[in-house]
Amino acid sequence: MRQALARGFLILVTLFVVAMYYLPIGRVDFAENWGEGTFGLTIPARTVTVVSVDKGSSADRAGIRAGDRLAERGNYEISSRLRSAYPGERETVAFKRNNLTYVATVTAVRNPNFGFWQRIGGVLAYVPPTVFLIVAFLLVFLRPSIMSWAFYVFAVGYFGTSPVYMYWSHVLPHAAYVVLTFVLSTVFGPWSVLPLLPFILRFPNGDVNGWRRRVDPFIWLFLALSYGLYVVEWQFYYRTSESLPTWDVIPSTVIPVVAFVAAGLILAKNVSLATPSDRQRWGFLAIGTFASFLAYAIYFVPGIPFAVGQVIGFAVVLMPICIAYAVFRLRVLDVNFVLNRALVYGILSLGVVAFVSVLDWFFSRVVALGRLALGVELLVTIGIGFLLDRINRVVERIVESVFFRRRRLAEKHLRRAASALPYATDETAIVDGLVQIPVDALELAASALYRRSGGGSRYEGVATARQTPVAPPGFDGNDLLVRMLLADESVVWLDEIRSHLDAENAAIYTLAIPVTVRHELVSFTLYGAHANGAELDPDEVELLKELAREAARAYDHVEARRAQLRYSQILTNETAQTT
Repeated sequence: MRQALARGFLILVTLFVVAMYYLPIGRVDFAENWGEGTFGLTIPARTVTVVSVDKGSSADRAGIRAGDRLAERGNYEISSRLRSAYPGERETVAFKRNNLTYVATVTAVRNPNFGFWQRIGGVLAYVPPTVFLIVAFLLVFLRPSIMSWAFYVFAVGYFGTSPVYMYWSHVLPHAAYVVLTFVLSTVFGPWSVLPLLPFILRFPNGDVNGWRRRVDPFIWLFLALSYGLYVVEWQFYYRTSESLPTWDVIPSTVIPVVAFVAAGLILAKNVSLATPSDRQRWGFLAIGTFASFLAYAIYFVPGIPFAVGQVIGFAVVLMPICIAYAVFRLRVLDVNFVLNRALVYGILSLGVVAFVSVLDWFFSRVVALGRLALGVELLVTIGIGFLLDRINRVVERIVESVFFRRRRLAEKHLRRAASALPYATDETAIVDGLVQIPVDALELAASALYRRSGGGSRYEGVATARQTPVAPPGFDGNDLLVRMLLADESVVWLDEIRSHLDAENAAIYTLAIPVTVRHELVSFTLYGAHANGAELDPDEVELLKELAREAARAYDHVEARRAQLRYSQILTNETAQTT
């Protein structure tokens, strides 16, 4: 129930985020400058002082001069509208000059410096935060926790706030806009870097054991105090000042950089204390995350042009890509979700559809701008249709070769091993097929086989995998697990009956799969999760069930061979006695 509520809340928050950030898309350039129209004056972000006026512009004709200040100090709404005009829009604004107030009415015209390629640049600027949002959404949806929610806030904070300020200043009423500016300034502004700390501290399993437990309270104190500072700064600017306070360097630069340095140190310590096998698996993840830290930190280094930060900032996608790689391939994150082809196809197909949609829009714009014939546009559309089919085949090959190559080889090996089981003439081959072969193919932590004895009154352990020989010695015929396997002749997940199992010897096992012959339980196998801690997914469980079905035929075949040998022995004895 709690997980369902968390997922519902996630969907609502994401819908809000998508509406808030994506509606301005296409109206800003690569450096997040509004481009539709202009009043002919320049007011830097989060200030109220005019720094320049274009000669001959509407602002120039209205008498506005450099150095004039907005009369309504700290009003985000007015300054945002003046920086983000739509062609034909009129604004009547009060300015101050030499302690005198005057009112000017300005009319926006189309910005001649904002064209098709500037729009494309603005769309491209949304690519990295979109990657962040997709990965963060999946992470929270699959495993709602403090760790995943912290990453979500960090990911949403990567979106630029300038287009949001400017777009919504034309849409929302004053009271709603004030609330929006408060949220943007205190949560999704520079403060959004700080949730990176609880995420890194809890990565990858969400716990805070050992030294991390001692560090955790200080991190939350740092987040709380910093948030209070951002609230004070918003109040200072919005209600009392014409510009940002002189101490703005602390919340805008010092605090985010400190957060990045602390996150890097925490990640380095986590990697250094990991086991050699874990350290090897996390190598790619750690390198990509460090590179992402550095790329993101560029934004907070004074003196670096924003456009340069945007270009370098594309490297931040390494972090969500590495996390997605860890989930899909290395299974570093314990997300307890179903990883199957449908999920990966769905995610990649969504990306393909988005890509082709942008491509179609792009070519349509090119054709429209060039005033080419309708037939050319039709040919372009047909070409994109063929491209979609080609991309679909490429995506399928990529999914199979990159994400599921090892899985595909394991499936092929297990199915061949399963089809070979009915030809076994000795139970030793069946034991190997049910125990060691699936452990090696699927990289499982453990497996143990139990065989019926004493007419079904008990099931004794006959074999375990070489990797982990720990297992319960046997099960009584009246044991709950045995009765459930007899009743349903289906898989039993051991977490449902964990309290009825041997706490020490059965802890590593997660499910039991029966082998039934003519509705009689002749044996069953316990399997553990993957060696890296990830649970078995439904496709893998189906493979193990197929293995059990073929094992049932093998047991039947072996029993038939035994009966045949006994019958032959009886005939031989009778013949000898007769002669």
